[in-house]
Amino acid sequence: MDTLKIYAAMALASLRARLEYKVAFFAFLFAVIFFYLAQLGALLVVMVRFKEINGWDMGQMAFLFGLLTFSQGFAALFFNGLANFDRMLIGGEFDRTLVRPLSPLAQIIVSKFEVSTVAHGIIGSVALYYGAKLSGIHWTFWKAAALPAVIFGGVLIQGGIRLAVTAVAFWTLKNESLVHTVVFSGKEFVVYPITIYNDGIRFFLTFIFPLAFVNFYPAQYFLDKRGETLFHPALQGLTPLVGVIVFSLSLWAWKAGVDHYQSSGS
Repeated sequence: MDTLKIYAAMALASLRARLEYKVAFFAFLFAVIFFYLAQLGALLVVMVRFKEINGWDMGQMAFLFGLLTFSQGFAALFFNGLANFDRMLIGGEFDRTLVRPLSPLAQIIVSKFEVSTVAHGIIGSVALYYGAKLSGIHWTFWKAAALPAVIFGGVLIQGGIRLAVTAVAFWTLKNESLVHTVVFSGKEFVVYPITIYNDGIRFFLTFIFPLAFVNFYPAQYFLDKRGETLFHPALQGLTPLVGVIVFSLSLWAWKAGVDHYQSSGS
């Protein structure tokens, strides 16, 4: 209980620090919202021109985008502080987390909350709502119950990917380019349905870099697109399990990195 109070105090201090400079906070919030609105606008232009993308209409595309963005918001809230982890290593800041009787990873998470990621949640929830409405999703009890589980699995997948990329820094020290390539650019592959890609990329986004489980496979279930099965229809319900597997493997890589770590001496 005392440990939880310490984490809560660190998280509160982080939130206060982020909100201290209100102009910078709201400017960044506006920038994030503008970025996603621009991305949605570009998607809208494509949909108006072509009406559908490989069998996915405007409502279905919006729902696909909403699943990705909404879960990305939660992943960024908890794991965005890992984006500059290589600087913590080089500057010796990570050493301070090792001398405290607390989990180093938990300390980083609670001390570096990025509350501006609420923008992801706003855009994601709007896209989910209108996507579901436009595509005429018939909400059954099982679909309603599956939605939070899918969001949770999507958060674990995206958070696990961030954590795995972060762990690389224990061996390479610098991983900034890898973060931008894998974490920030990688998600662009699943803004569109993965059926537009060849078999090799579909396999990669399913079994190697499983971002397709964040939105594509669960969207197939919610939208009743069972005639568009890739590999096996059971994949539509595996997002929570894949999330647990990805995050567990990433956590193992993180722990291996901590064991390998030697202080920078700064």
